[in-house]
Amino acid sequence: MTSRSPFVRIPEVVAQLEEMGRAARPRAERAVAMVRARWQFRAVQSLGRNVAAYGPVSVHNDGEIRLGDRLTFSGGMLPSSLVCHPGGRLVIGNETQFNYGVCLEAWRSVSVGARCMFASFVRVGDRDGLHTAPITIEDDVWVAHGAIIMPGVRVGARSVVAAGSIVTQDVPPDTLAMGNPARNMSLELVARDTGS
Repeated sequence: MTSRSPFVRIPEVVAQLEEMGRAARPRAERAVAMVRARWQFRAVQSLGRNVAAYGPVSVHNDGEIRLGDRLTFSGGMLPSSLVCHPGGRLVIGNETQFNYGVCLEAWRSVSVGARCMFASFVRVGDRDGLHTAPITIEDDVWVAHGAIIMPGVRVGARSVVAAGSIVTQDVPPDTLAMGNPARNMSLELVARDTGS
């Protein structure tokens, strides 16, 4: 009697294993990013759950930094940085996302709401050499590439700061701020149907 091994289709098995690997990869990358975040943010007073750093983040904390849950810091060409000077307070809400090269600097107070998005090379600082004033960025704000938010500014909920804009005055909720210095335009005007 000869023993016969069951017929196995090797290419199908290999394809299934590759598919399982592709499915598991994002979870593995997220797990590594969460471990990296625990190490990089070890100097902050409060670190939320499931914070992930996919690349380097520079943290210099001589004040108080509080980070919310499920934050994401993307990796890229340049590291992002969080700087809090003595007596300063930097607070970031839940589910906020940062692309690479973002710099947040607090001498007095910088507060970022929940579910905000920051594109690459955004600068937010509450001191410009002449004066220091707190900055508040409310919930659901999108700050586009290269924008700068100056001291004393409040950016209202659901607003958008256009790429390259320099914001020197308050931005009301549901507003598009664009230009240098930034001018405000209602998002209702931007989204209105033209009828064509």
